[in-house]
Amino acid sequence: MRIALAVIGFASIIFLPFWIALVCMIALSVRYRAWEVIVLGLCMDLIWHPHGLPYFMIASIIIVWALEPVRVRLLS
Repeated sequence: MRIALAVIGFASIIFLPFWIALVCMIALSVRYRAWEVIVLGLCMDLIWHPHGLPYFMIASIIIVWALEPVRVRLLS
């Protein structure tokens, strides 16, 4: 499941709408301690906003950080 969500997230950077990547980022953050989310945000920024602010990178860090308590309660 984790690998499938990560692959869908990375494929959505190029082939699918951006919100699919956001859904994958949230799903990965809720279920797993997902370093893939931060890498996914970085790749999204490098491809779509190479010279701008790293919006997706900041969003991915916030998502991972904000959903930490949810994941802890879900898995315990």
